[in-house]
Amino acid sequence: MNLRIKGNMNTTMNTSENLFRLLVPVTELTLPDTPFVELCGSRWILTEFASISDAPPYTCISYSWGVDRTKNPFKDDLPISTRTIPALEATIKASQSPEHWENAVMSASRDAQEEQAMRLEEALKASQAIWIDALCVPSRDPVRAACLRSMGAIYSSATQVFAVLSEPCSKLLHQIHNTGHMEPDELFVLENDDWITRAWTYQEMANSKSTLFIAQGDGSVLILGLDFLNAILTDTTDYADAQGFERTKLAVRFPRLDSLQEMMSEHRLVEFAGRSVYQVMSAMHQRIAERELDRIYAMIGVITIQPSNSLDGASLHPAEYFMRLCEAKGDYSFIYCIAPRSDIPGRAWRPVSDQLFPVLPGLLASGTGLSGCIKATHLQMDNMCRMNPSRINSVASSIGNFLHDNIAVAILERLRQKGFTGCGEYLELENGYFFPQSSFTRSKDIFVVTSQDVLWTHGGPGILLRSNGTDINQFCDVGVFIGRFPKENESINIG
Repeated sequence: MNLRIKGNMNTTMNTSENLFRLLVPVTELTLPDTPFVELCGSRWILTEFASISDAPPYTCISYSWGVDRTKNPFKDDLPISTRTIPALEATIKASQSPEHWENAVMSASRDAQEEQAMRLEEALKASQAIWIDALCVPSRDPVRAACLRSMGAIYSSATQVFAVLSEPCSKLLHQIHNTGHMEPDELFVLENDDWITRAWTYQEMANSKSTLFIAQGDGSVLILGLDFLNAILTDTTDYADAQGFERTKLAVRFPRLDSLQEMMSEHRLVEFAGRSVYQVMSAMHQRIAERELDRIYAMIGVITIQPSNSLDGASLHPAEYFMRLCEAKGDYSFIYCIAPRSDIPGRAWRPVSDQLFPVLPGLLASGTGLSGCIKATHLQMDNMCRMNPSRINSVASSIGNFLHDNIAVAILERLRQKGFTGCGEYLELENGYFFPQSSFTRSKDIFVVTSQDVLWTHGGPGILLRSNGTDINQFCDVGVFIGRFPKENESINIG
């Protein structure tokens, strides 16, 4: 790695610090005393733009920071990951080679040659401006916080995103490039790569127009995201068949790769079924973040691609900012979290916490979200299914193979394996079972509601309510419903 710094480093760090900056090559117009970093034999400088829309076509980099730190080439008192510069150099080598691009585009595209040539031209042009978090995120608030809230805009506006895996992954990328497959041993190499479980990865992939995979220290091969996913799916399945175990057990053998496949599948499903706020919380919960706030910022980036004004909500905690964005979108499925609730009249349903942990993480939830609107005295939830306590009917009881008490115990055990932390009690309904997060007092006034737009294969998150003689019901708790959804739906008010 050849790293050189020159110039007065304070000259590019003005007191305003614009929201958006890119790393670009030095030109004849660059002032002689401008600080630069030498990468791959060329000098690169940081250039600020008033907004993302003012910037030229650019490339974003997605990578894992790891634990080791080194000196920031542009700001001494702000350490960066030791992987930042190598990730930059790998991206530059891969993205600025027409031969690499032609191989990648031709391997998975059947577009006309004219369209391929146009894409190649766009990709090469975007390789001349790079966004990478360690160097491009402003160092001071409120602009820094605004930048972190704008990750959705930054990544969705990029021409392409380069996912830089660790050096040991170089061999498997070459194998995919040459044969379309990996050797079984390479699956374990990929399973151990930190990039797969990083919190920011989810946001970066959710907003990427085009994702390409490369390895640190090797810019000679780049793999299109679809080719990468197909190789993982095929090779893990082949591994299960060769080892003689059920394919459903792959998640136990390769939990990280299973998470990656689910993430990529979700992104494709979004085009047809949408992505609820609850699904974002659920998928993000099992991911690793250096700071807990990063998890919230990453969720913000998934649900909005609008850039944040540095003064807009500057004093709000990111979790509160996230919920306000959800409310503006009309998706209230963040209600399905285990956070404490507000004591404000009419807002007892609303979480108050710096973290929003889902009631059941990890399961892929389909649907667009819990729709509704806030009134002066309550929340109106639309398209909800009401279920009253009752003896479970014979159709619903087909979800298990035992008498109903044993079914509930077996279901609870499976929920525990998935990460459910509820009290262990359950409510028997005509259509299934409801497992609340906390203990509750049984009475004839309680009932359960679920949304038909936030569901799993065999149920969905639910809300326990208590009627009080008015059309505004009392919020009691959240929980997990396992069973069949009723066909009827209605609007439900909760205070």
